[in-house]
Amino acid sequence: MSIDIGIGMSLSNGDATLFAAKSEAITTAMQRVREGHPAYSWVWTDEIRCRGCDARLDIPVLASTRASADRAFQAHQSAELDALLAAGGRAA
Repeated sequence: MSIDIGIGMSLSNGDATLFAAKSEAITTAMQRVREGHPAYSWVWTDEIRCRGCDARLDIPVLASTRASADRAFQAHQSAELDALLAAGGRAA
């Protein structure tokens, strides 16, 4: 038995099990990051703060827009996800 994935190749049972386990770990970690770092608040025109961990995230003064803040916050969440996955899914 095999599982077909979107790029047109198939996985053996062992590979499929490993793929499913890794996918589940990533999904769980992403959910934990979103719960722990749900949103940000503007502090000043060049600074936002994570509402979950209170991390200070700088925004370039001349690019102080919601899009810039969203990108900075997404980078913060990505860094938190990377740290969580590096710790084996355990909170650091």
